[in-house]
Amino acid sequence: MQILREIYIFIRRHLEAFIWIAALLTLAFSSPVDTCYSLCPLANMGIDWCPGCGLGTAITWLFRGNLANSFHAHPLGIPAVIIIMFRIFSIFRKNRRYKTYTHHKSIKNG
Repeated sequence: MQILREIYIFIRRHLEAFIWIAALLTLAFSSPVDTCYSLCPLANMGIDWCPGCGLGTAITWLFRGNLANSFHAHPLGIPAVIIIMFRIFSIFRKNRRYKTYTHHKSIKNG
């Protein structure tokens, strides 16, 4: 039962990182030429211009190694992937330090 509690705590502390990883994996395995769906509320309302539209396509092209198409789809695709990867690593690093701190604290008190 203790192991299930530890797994639950691990997932709960890293939930944001797991969501970002799932989003990047979804973009990595989707096709950049199939634009049959959009999650953009502005595009779904019929508004043609949106500052974020094309970002997912840019990331998808980036995962395929096509930098020119990635930049053409959205110039901030490459920086977005770098920022997201940095965020994922910082979440895991922060929580690792938190676990080490609480572990040392419990040893001193125990």
